[in-house]
Amino acid sequence: MTSRCPTEKFSVSNPHVVWAFKNFLLSSDSNRSLEEFSLPRIKSCEKDSLVEQMTDLGNFNITVTTSSGNTVTANIADIIVSALNSTKVQYSGVPLYEWLIGNAFSSTNGADTMFALYALYLVFFMHLGFAMLTAGCVRAKNAKNACMLLLIDWAVGTLAYYLFGYGFAFGAKPSEGARGFIGSHFFAMSGVPTRDANLISGFPSNEIIGYFSSLPGGARAPAADDSGSWGNMLFQWSFCITAAAIVSGSVCERVSVLGYTIFSFWMTSWIYPVYEHWVWDSFGWFGAVKSDGPLFAGSGYIDYAGSGVVHTIGGVAALWGAIFVGPRIGRIDSNGKMVPIPGHSSVLVVLGTMILIFGWYGFNPGSALAISLPSQYTTVMRCAINTTIAPAAAGVASMIITRILYKNYDVNAMCNCIIGGLVAITAPCSTIENWAAVICGVGAAIVYHVGCRVEQWLKIDDPLDAVSVHALCGNWGLIVVGLFAARDARYAAYGSAPAWGAFMGGGGDLLACQLIGICILWGWVSAMSIFMFSILKYFGILRVSPEEEMEGLDTSKHGGACYPPDFPEEYKLKSIVDNDEEVQYGMTKEEQQQVVIPSSHLSA
Repeated sequence: MTSRCPTEKFSVSNPHVVWAFKNFLLSSDSNRSLEEFSLPRIKSCEKDSLVEQMTDLGNFNITVTTSSGNTVTANIADIIVSALNSTKVQYSGVPLYEWLIGNAFSSTNGADTMFALYALYLVFFMHLGFAMLTAGCVRAKNAKNACMLLLIDWAVGTLAYYLFGYGFAFGAKPSEGARGFIGSHFFAMSGVPTRDANLISGFPSNEIIGYFSSLPGGARAPAADDSGSWGNMLFQWSFCITAAAIVSGSVCERVSVLGYTIFSFWMTSWIYPVYEHWVWDSFGWFGAVKSDGPLFAGSGYIDYAGSGVVHTIGGVAALWGAIFVGPRIGRIDSNGKMVPIPGHSSVLVVLGTMILIFGWYGFNPGSALAISLPSQYTTVMRCAINTTIAPAAAGVASMIITRILYKNYDVNAMCNCIIGGLVAITAPCSTIENWAAVICGVGAAIVYHVGCRVEQWLKIDDPLDAVSVHALCGNWGLIVVGLFAARDARYAAYGSAPAWGAFMGGGGDLLACQLIGICILWGWVSAMSIFMFSILKYFGILRVSPEEEMEGLDTSKHGGACYPPDFPEEYKLKSIVDNDEEVQYGMTKEEQQQVVIPSSHLSA
């Protein structure tokens, strides 16, 4: 989810080739030995000047004498395409020649920007899917209210993340002692540049020398307040309001608009951004993208697109919301048994699910934020393929499970399992092989059905099964990373692979880190959710009155039912007669007179 900008250290497998590269890029004197090598400063780092220098250097060969006494002469094209590629010299997880070719010219920056923006559009489009899914899972008398809650998440969440959330998540400075816990800048986007200030056409604008002169030991990481951008804020915002939308599914049909609005603001301005900072910001203390010191437990916590950061956060908050707001009237009978309250439209549930599947291609592949380089393309396509396979496997598994347990094929359960498969694959999509995506999806279906049984046993009223779908399946996805992350896939996505999946020969370090991350997430979100829900309940603004709930929130709170009980007189259903047979149509009398219905089309 974080930008793959060149802010990490070099990983060098053949330092002599890197020194040769340093020579050809920054020096016009190509006939000195390695021992005599020195590095002059570049006069200008502006795009045109740098491109001109590279073009001029393309007209001659370079000769390097290695420490073993061997003399190597090569054209710079050979150095870039052959030597650097074959020795896998890495910069921020990208082969160095790819990074240079891809970022020396501004066209790739535009392509990557458009890729990230289209991903953002798809993620936002998912909210239409959430709206249809939620509306279909509730009773008709509460359909408008269910959609209203999602509109609140968008409107209130946008302002909250703009004013506070983005600053807490990505506003850290390297000079601040609290940078690992929380950011303290970029509030209301103050000081956020329109693009990455450290990059001009992909190269650092604050003297390239600062990045290359310290080889082979590495390069310093730029300050976070220099690397933020408007585009990054927009992309992160779309994920934040998605996490907030999950909560509505567990509290709908009885939560008050005021109480939910307050919690949505709390969620998007504080709960979500703080954990997001820990995991996805380069100055966070816990994530695999950390550049400020060693990785946590020597591995770093991997959550590529948000099984934990987005979905488990939303699911855990949804759990506490359902507990504090209490079950709907009639959900538990006098004997203490859970009574089913089915939603009013499985058609809307399916429509919402299909929209979510479509939007998830922005959620997971789009988290690469760039696609112009071959290594980026590989990661993006791995994400896309795994995002396709996992929910399909979950859907098939759900069919089998419901047929065995309930002797039918449950449409709503299949939709929830498909979404659960998507939730689970969100964390490991960039780091596991295709066959592991099948295991991930099947496991998500099992986790969902077990989770629903546990919720019923605990008498938790969760109309959309948000806890099982998002919290539990999200946890499963984080565990899948620890079990099945492949070394090469992690290297391609993150630029290093200090630890990988336990079942892939990587030991247990990554799995342990993932389990610790799950515990930290549950502790943080639970504490913050309990705090706010307790306040709302204490002041009596968390739940509507029993009378309003019985009447239906569409009528009692939103000015009238979503589906009017009757049509106006002129549009009432009338009978039209043809050949002594009649059929019902919702037409005016004038419209009926213009209709001719063949006898073969009339029902018996």
